[in-house]
Amino acid sequence: MKKLLGLLMLLLSLICVAAAIITTVNLGFIIVRPDSVSVVNTLIGQFVVITGALVLARILYGAGRSRL
Repeated sequence: MKKLLGLLMLLLSLICVAAAIITTVNLGFIIVRPDSVSVVNTLIGQFVVITGALVLARILYGAGRSRL
């Protein structure tokens, strides 16, 4: 059971990293738009999402590795 939970945590960590990468690609598409307040707000919001996803991925990776 402990190994199954560890594998699940590693899988969730990989999903979080993939979400951060996809959000970064989306951020690249948003940057080419003309500047406006909504674009700046979107940039700030997506930066927070990317940072949060990577922090969660690191926590899940550490916990998953310790359970294996």
